[in-house]
Amino acid sequence: MAYAEKVFKVKNGKTTKQYTWRACYKKPDGTKGTQPGFPTKKLAEDWGNQQEAAIRAGIWIDPAKALTKFGDWVEIWKTANHPRPGTMTRRRHLLDQILLPAFEHTPLAEVNNVFTVKGWATRAAKPQGRHDPSTISQARSLLSTILSGAEDAGYIVANKLYGRRILVGGDHHAEDDEEVWAQPDEAFRLYERLGGVHGLMVLADCYMGLRWGELTGLHKDNCLLKRTDKIDGKPFVRHVLRIDPRVGSLHEDEFELGEEELRAWRDAEDARLARCVEKGWKANRRRAPKAVVKLYVGPPKNKYSAREADVPPFLVRLLEEHIEAWPHEYPFSTPDGSFWRRGNFGRVLRPAADGRDAYAGARGHRPRAAWKPVLSGFTMRGARHTADTWMKDDGVDRALRFLTMGWVPKDIEGTYEHVTPEMRKHRLDRLEARWVRGRRVAEQGSD
Repeated sequence: MAYAEKVFKVKNGKTTKQYTWRACYKKPDGTKGTQPGFPTKKLAEDWGNQQEAAIRAGIWIDPAKALTKFGDWVEIWKTANHPRPGTMTRRRHLLDQILLPAFEHTPLAEVNNVFTVKGWATRAAKPQGRHDPSTISQARSLLSTILSGAEDAGYIVANKLYGRRILVGGDHHAEDDEEVWAQPDEAFRLYERLGGVHGLMVLADCYMGLRWGELTGLHKDNCLLKRTDKIDGKPFVRHVLRIDPRVGSLHEDEFELGEEELRAWRDAEDARLARCVEKGWKANRRRAPKAVVKLYVGPPKNKYSAREADVPPFLVRLLEEHIEAWPHEYPFSTPDGSFWRRGNFGRVLRPAADGRDAYAGARGHRPRAAWKPVLSGFTMRGARHTADTWMKDDGVDRALRFLTMGWVPKDIEGTYEHVTPEMRKHRLDRLEARWVRGRRVAEQGSD
């Protein structure tokens, strides 16, 4: 049974008459555990009895672990987590630049306090601090992830930040911008205005709802694969786009440069400066980069993202024509066959969606006509929103919506529901009807 010990205070090397109480209890390994600082004997005994009760119930957390410094726990936590290279680089930046300077020497028990984190977030975010509120939001999300790891490892009883929304800076007043989605005629207008692979990418994503990496990383070998089902005993043939579980998505991640890569960069920089000197040009040495952004194909977001999505008949025809004429392995690559970067495609999409002024032309630059806006603010993420909105409006069953979008079914309904051929046919028929209607409306409006 737990008990309490009197602890006298010492001042100037001499014991005083003032004292507090220290709780004493038996730890799981049989050794004596203590916790000082209680004002009364009863509080110390009650606390000690609570520890022994938790030990008997198998739910005890060693109070000493909660005093582990945040920086020390981060090193332990990192050894158990191996995210994608881009995620690892972003986490390292948030830790090195924001979280560790604030909490490195702070005990986990103190970091795991909503009030403490609110105060830190308010001080760190602009206008009081030096970081954008969105960056602080990412940092506090990572902080919660790290504390969840501490909970799992038995360093804290529970992560008090889990599920708590901590508003800072402009978050108090700003409303989330709603993603712009398209009507079928607007999707057709963008398709016609952009033309070529650019227009087909926008159109395909509005009707298929693929993530950006899934669209741009789609290989021709995974396009328009034929599948046959039966409806009322008769064959039902459909074509699918397959998101491969191993190489089904294009990733654009930042990698830290190693010693060999930095050495190669310095050699290339020396050669550049030497050429400038040889030609008599003025040039300054550039600062060596810490990281480089690389494009590569790899697994999609999660196991549910690896899937097959049915293609409506009109899009089957358009894709067949495109792939037959396209000389590259990835149908939605750039015209020269390289992978798209998000920002590069944005420069193509923005004037088509938002409109542009006329340009008279100049030497070496062709003139261009003015474009009125078709759908200001529309993005490729908005195309994914469009696909799901259309399916919901068309009454597509939830099981097929989740399968098409590559979402995780988290409830009991998602465990027991399944996709039928009739559901697939219904979706394809409604999308075909949307294409016909959207094309007709767009062409009538252009007359």
